[in-house]
Parts: sequence; structure tokens; C-alpha cells
Amino acid sequence: MDIVVVGDINVDLIFAGLPSLPSFRELKHAKSMKFTLGGSSAIFACNIARLGASTGFVGKVGKDHLGDFLVEALVAAGVDTSRIVRDSELPTGICVSMSFPNDYAMVSYPGIRESFSLKEIDIDYIKQARHLHMSSFYLQPGLQPGSPELFRQAKYAGLMTSLDPDHDPNEKWNGGMQQLLHDVDLFLPNEVEATKIARTEELEAAGKSLAGFGHTTVIKVGAKGVCVFCGDKHIHAPAFAIQPLDTTGAGDSFNAGFIFQHLRGAPLPKCIAWGNACGALSTRALGGTEAFPTASEVETFLAERRHESVAMGGEPPGI
Repeated sequence: MDIVVVGDINVDLIFAGLPSLPSFRELKHAKSMKFTLGGSSAIFACNIARLGASTGFVGKVGKDHLGDFLVEALVAAGVDTSRIVRDSELPTGICVSMSFPNDYAMVSYPGIRESFSLKEIDIDYIKQARHLHMSSFYLQPGLQPGSPELFRQAKYAGLMTSLDPDHDPNEKWNGGMQQLLHDVDLFLPNEVEATKIARTEELEAAGKSLAGFGHTTVIKVGAKGVCVFCGDKHIHAPAFAIQPLDTTGAGDSFNAGFIFQHLRGAPLPKCIAWGNACGALSTRALGGTEAFPTASEVETFLAERRHESVAMGGEPPGI
């Protein structure tokens, strides 16, 4: 495999076109709805497979119809699901999202996801890949204690590694993160996550601090683009201008584009341009996977947005 993804998977139920968030005892109608694959790790796996990377997924779902739906969605995307754990102890999780063009509000029931742990992961399967990726570290309390060991073993076996921490619902921002970062090659937080983990309010200070662990830190700053810190190098790349319909999974889609090119040995500007393109294009429909592009669609988009690609430091025609 090119990449194996370990992490969260749940159903996303997304409502869009709401005039505003409902108040207590108030009903508001959405203009559109989508029932789809969710979970940052699963969205990433589905999307990087769509670009052409041979992908395996390791996670946990219930023995229920929601679990069936999720496994079938990954299989349809070309992802190997042979190591997904099915368990009847708890139901499959679901997240309800109220999506607005530039913001969202969510209610999540984690379900069986929270019990997923290192002992349920086939390490020999992980070692068959060239790259290990994990998203939503803070949303998986059962997996947190074993994550440093998982990444250590992956690095010892010669894999490249990447991590997207996601938000910490407990607002503690540790849970072994400092230990884990020593074995991470690509760290992909957003601005809030980066500053919270680094214990600073300044984005640049956070980037330099996190990059001090010896990896490349890619901080996503929404419509403002990304800030990349690698050794003494600091790059800011603006996002592509686009009118979003739903930003669910946009960060995971950025990760997919960035890491897809990283797997191919592309230079950093090309990884950034592909990440930004995939993140932008993913916002054209509800859900994290519905509008995600193919590799040829990304190439066409980058060629059409040549001037913006150049601003990211990339090669315009065949970027």
C-alpha cells in the first residue's frame, strides 16, 4: 500500500441552508441535507484513494446498519477495509452538523469509536504501507495511550508518518501529544489546534515551536490558506478563492492533496498547491467526500487558476 490510515470513522448527517442556529424550543428548516461518510480519518482515506493512492483503513464500527454503510462507502472508494474492527458492544457513531458557508456547529455521538485501541490494530498490516496517517487524535481516548507506540513501530519499520490532531473536546491539549510528535514527519493542525498544543497565542511562535520536534508543520488557517514551518523555512501560501457550500472535511481534503504529492516525492510548493486545490474543491457539495476531485480534475483546476498557483510558489502548467 501507499498509505494506511488509522483512526476515526462515523456517519455525518449534515444540514445546510439554515438561516441561523436554532434557539431552545425553536424549529428551523434546512434547505438541504446529506447522510454520508464522516470522521476525519475516514474522509482522508476516501479522498486520497480517489486521487490514486493505494489505501488501507484501520478503525472500528458497530455491527449495525450504520457500520455497514460506512464500510461499503470506503470499499466503493477503493479503500481496503479488511482490518476494520466490527463490534456489537456499542453502536456506530454519528455526527450531526449544521453547516454555514464559513462556519459550522456540531453535535456528535462517538459510540464505538471511543473504545478503539492499539491492541485491535494489526501492526504487521501497518508495516505493509509506505506511509501511516492518523487524524482526530484527541477524539479517540482509547487509542491515545497506544499512539506513541504505533508511530514508533511505524518509524522503526521505515514508514513516513503524518498526524492531524483535531480539536480536544476536553481542552487539555496534551494526552501524550508531546511524546507522539517525536515520531511524526508531517504535522497538520489548524490554527487553533497549533496554538493550543504549543501553549502560545502567536501562530508563528506555535509553528516554530512545533517544527522544533524535527518535522514539517503545516498549519491550516481556513480561507487565509496555510503556513508551513520546516526547519528555518517559513512559507505562507494563500488559499484559492472559492465560494464554499459546505466546509465539512476541507482540512482533511487539504491533507489528502498535500500527502498524495508528498508520497510522490514532490517539492513542498507542489504539495501545498495540491492541498489547497483539494481543500477548495471539496467545499462545492455537502459532506467531506461528495465533491472531492480526481487527480485530473485537480490538474485542470490548477492550470485554470495559474496566477494563484504561482503565488504558492508552484510550477503553473503541470503543477
